Amino acid sequence: MKRNFILLFALFLLHNVVFASYITLNTTVTSKVEGNILKVLVKVVNQGDESAYNVQAEVRVGHEKVLASRDNELGVNGVYLAQIKIPLQLKTPGAYPFILTMHYSDANQYPFSALTCQPFYYKAGASPADLFTGLKSVAFWKKGKLALRLKNISQSTLEIRAALIAPRELTVVNGVQLVEVKDKAEQQIVFEMKNFSALDGSTYQVFALAEYDQGGLHCTNITPGTVGIVAEKNLFGLDYKIILAILILLLTAFFSAQVIRKSR
Repeated sequence: MKRNFILLFALFLLHNVVFASYITLNTTVTSKVEGNILKVLVKVVNQGDESAYNVQAEVRVGHEKVLASRDNELGVNGVYLAQIKIPLQLKTPGAYPFILTMHYSDANQYPFSALTCQPFYYKAGASPADLFTGLKSVAFWKKGKLALRLKNISQSTLEIRAALIAPRELTVVNGVQLVEVKDKAEQQIVFEMKNFSALDGSTYQVFALAEYDQGGLHCTNITPGTVGIVAEKNLFGLDYKIILAILILLLTAFFSAQVIRKSR
């Protein structure tokens, strides 16, 4: 009886480790500006092995936010489409960012969000960048820091508005910072983050925005990065890897005992 209990308990834990379901939303975004309207087309395909629920696109430009229609369920290989129009109230031509957030939940109604960030051009085309940026990925459980590196290659000082865009599962303590970078100089900005509702083992896409005006144009740098959520895994004070190794040894001993018993 005791051996059977050990076997069933081990198989239960192994099943949870190996056969976990997942949702993967593959997102394609296109955009264009017509007059003072930004038009965004969103296509999402569920490439996971379980349905996503309450799937809805949200597009944000500055303080303007528009929600698209919502699909109650997006099955495996299902497609979600949305066309979104956002009125623009911009004074300076140039490059600006728009932020797409895909909201969805799993079968247990646990909410998730996934980000995409792209530039659009308002009454001007793309121009050579005077600012280079770098964002190093980070992993933490409760809180962590993400550093944005700035390099000004121009001949003048840049007054930069830097922001870190993160999904709602994460909280950015100092999400917007104003910084002045001298000509030919480098600087680093540190964003502090907290885990609000992110699950262990998740990886989230984040984006650092660096915006500034120069030569009569608005300029935008978008730098992607990732945040991994890694908890201290333990059960009864033991790491899960140690527990898994113990279970494998117990299973090996159990089956060996059965073979020896039958051979007698």
